[in-house]
Amino acid sequence: MEPRSGAEPRIIWSEQLIGSATVCKILGIDRSTLTRRIAKGAVPYLAQLDGSTGAFVFDRSDFPEETE
Repeated sequence: MEPRSGAEPRIIWSEQLIGSATVCKILGIDRSTLTRRIAKGAVPYLAQLDGSTGAFVFDRSDFPEETE
């Protein structure tokens, strides 16, 4: 799995960073589905943190919420 690539460098503010739980809520999926989509390259992420869990960090602007 590789982080988001191919895009121009950009400035990310801490308020734009979100975790897996928020992405799951926005997409309406569970965490295992998110993990599979990340592995397939279907969901962009900024970084994967060190440690035993290797939590993913996402840019909020990559996940616009649907409005009705």
